[in-house]
Amino acid sequence: MARRASFGNSDFSTWINNIKSEVAEEASEAIIRQLQIKGPYWTGNFAGAWEARVGNVNIPADEKSSDREERPRQLETYSVEAAPKGKKGNLQYTIDNRMEYRDVAKDLIPDSTGTIRGEKPGRTAPLNWYRTYLEGGGLQTTLALATDRVAKKPEIKNFRGTI
Repeated sequence: MARRASFGNSDFSTWINNIKSEVAEEASEAIIRQLQIKGPYWTGNFAGAWEARVGNVNIPADEKSSDREERPRQLETYSVEAAPKGKKGNLQYTIDNRMEYRDVAKDLIPDSTGTIRGEKPGRTAPLNWYRTYLEGGGLQTTLALATDRVAKKPEIKNFRGTI
């Protein structure tokens, strides 16, 4: 027999807002992991410079590459600002890379020789990898998987009316 749950509107609203916060933060982390996997990798500097901040904010391209020695590909440490819990309204993240050459590495603009990095011999990511991820279904898949992961968390799926 089905149980009847009783909880006030404020409990329900808080629960929904907490779900939004969890999904937004989890999705931001998952997106950055995918960008690290799909993007170029030589020293790990670019892969480790991804950042997610709460809000529609500018993430400056203010980091310089510190070394030139090739390293084996691995997931690098990245920065994701914690989502505020219980925030009402829309919650959005801005995700970008802090390296000063980020637009070249994302194949959005040519390098100083006029060549798109993904067209060069020795490239470490496919041509147009960034646009392909954003527009080719990769981003949507990442968002769906992140939402599914959050939905399966016990504190989310077993809500009983207390926050």
